[in-house]
Amino acid sequence: MRSRGCSLLARLDDFPRSVLVAGCQRSGTTMLSRIITGSDGMVNYWFGPDDELDAALILSGWVPHEPRGRYCFQTTYLNECYGEYFQYRNGHKLIWVLRNPYSVVYSLLHNWTRFALNELFRACGAPYLEGRQQRFYRWFGTLGVSRLHRAVLAYNGKVSQVFELHEGLGPERVLVVDYDDLVRHRETILPQIYAFIDLAYREDYARAIHTKSLGKANRLSGRERWLIQRYCVPVYEKARKLVSISP
Repeated sequence: MRSRGCSLLARLDDFPRSVLVAGCQRSGTTMLSRIITGSDGMVNYWFGPDDELDAALILSGWVPHEPRGRYCFQTTYLNECYGEYFQYRNGHKLIWVLRNPYSVVYSLLHNWTRFALNELFRACGAPYLEGRQQRFYRWFGTLGVSRLHRAVLAYNGKVSQVFELHEGLGPERVLVVDYDDLVRHRETILPQIYAFIDLAYREDYARAIHTKSLGKANRLSGRERWLIQRYCVPVYEKARKLVSISP
């Protein structure tokens, strides 16, 4: 699909009032999009082993699909093509899931493939390289940048997209949700998400949210924590200011 260029949302307006779920990879977007898709009033369109890929294939027009109701699509994969969000206005709403950088970077380093991290880094992190690292990347590609620096810069680049999206689309179309708030206070945060997307809420939807992944940050080394604190935390704290729902 990417070989076609940035036309990944080509069919989005064929699915009016869609809910789009995005954010940095490894931030809980899959969990939230699955909960919403399984809700009353939403269409379950999954046809393959990867529901994010299913969404990408449908929205890009790669596979034929006849709209039959309201949809929730996970669109985390857009990466450098995020400007496409501004091209469609058929009642869509975007939920951006923000997660603390310690948990995300840990997951990028230890729970993700090298290929996937490199793809995210090239699309979102490489433009933030400076000085010697920028030269090493130009000379040696991803081998010239440590895996930790790739993960840190990928996080910053992807999360920074939310500033432009929130300003350009407005708070009536973009809702920023902190993953940790959602997990810890699911009984109060999740109903507010459903109110934003104009969808009836049931208390049993919150049962699909678990807390077992909250301790990832504790497994980081001292150097990893220091680098994340220095580079990623300021971006995270700035994005936190866009969170409009609270416990």
